[in-house]
Amino acid sequence: MAIHPNRRRTAVFLALVLTLFLCACDRPSLLSPQSPDGLRLVVDMAGREVRLPAPEKIRRIGCLEVLCYEKLFLLGASDRVVMMTRTNAPWMRRTNPAIHRIQQLLPDPPVEELLRQEVDVVFRTHGYPNPAKMEQLAQTGIPVLVSQNRARLDGIDAFVDSRNRMLRLFAQALGPEYQARAEEWCAYHDRMVRMVRVRTVDIPAGQRVRLYHVRGPAAVHTQGKSSHTYWYGIIAGADMVVGKTALAGKGDLSLEEIIDWDPQVINIGRHYSADLVLKDPNWVQTSAVRDGRVHELPEGVFYWDGSTEGVLLMLYLARELYPERFPDLDVRKEIRDYYARFYRYTLSGIELDLMLAGKGPDGKRINEMNN
Repeated sequence: MAIHPNRRRTAVFLALVLTLFLCACDRPSLLSPQSPDGLRLVVDMAGREVRLPAPEKIRRIGCLEVLCYEKLFLLGASDRVVMMTRTNAPWMRRTNPAIHRIQQLLPDPPVEELLRQEVDVVFRTHGYPNPAKMEQLAQTGIPVLVSQNRARLDGIDAFVDSRNRMLRLFAQALGPEYQARAEEWCAYHDRMVRMVRVRTVDIPAGQRVRLYHVRGPAAVHTQGKSSHTYWYGIIAGADMVVGKTALAGKGDLSLEEIIDWDPQVINIGRHYSADLVLKDPNWVQTSAVRDGRVHELPEGVFYWDGSTEGVLLMLYLARELYPERFPDLDVRKEIRDYYARFYRYTLSGIELDLMLAGKGPDGKRINEMNN
């Protein structure tokens, strides 16, 4: 029996709708489910369900953790930030002169100040610096998203996923346009990680370059095994000497232990001077000092030990430690392209020279906050 053309078209249409529905179920939704009160439900980095207003109603943001501003700047939403944790990362003001309009505060400002600023949403570190502040903020009715969780990570995949989820959380709060930008960064991040991993995965444990990262302000103060510097170093093929300790967050190590581990490369972060190591005669015993491999790291819109520019840190380390494995990796080009693509800022040749030399736009290398 012949099938009527209209019925055939209807069947094809229904099959197409079903196919699209099944495909959509295979990938994360870009939309947040609505709660009974009409607000969106968003799961933050601590696994908390938080009710948020519609994206267009989030006009005034409080950044109460230091990684927040840089991510919103990357997403193109820094004009919504009305208050932020005070920092002096070297390239922050050069890339966004309008930052002077943002109120900069200590990490735990009074609740009254948030109310005075009529903040629509707050991004915060879980439990830091004042665990009771979460409850205080909840009583005001201001939604609080934990955007920086200090949970211990159990491997490279978990680390990479956590960096992607962190940026996606900011974008989810802001809406589809920003989610598209976040996905662009996540795709770049995943691609760079894959490229570096495939070239370093086969390096035998005994042949990996021993690397020690100075966070400062003291030479023995470093980043632990939950940090960007640790995991991006591991991906880049380094034998991170802090991995021999139980240190998870930032903290001090014993100088005697560091010397005994004999790092072959020492990198100085946070815009501190290499003099922390080079002018202390105790460090002469390390291979890094004897071989002239103590380097002042570049820093950017935020310090590379915490920002999305951690992906650039990974590329820098890969080229620094194993140039023979990355002959085609042009770190200079990667930095310039990254700033143009994600920060919408064109670095000049002179600015690139300064950044790669570990200096700020003024040609200086100093951390005035001593943080």
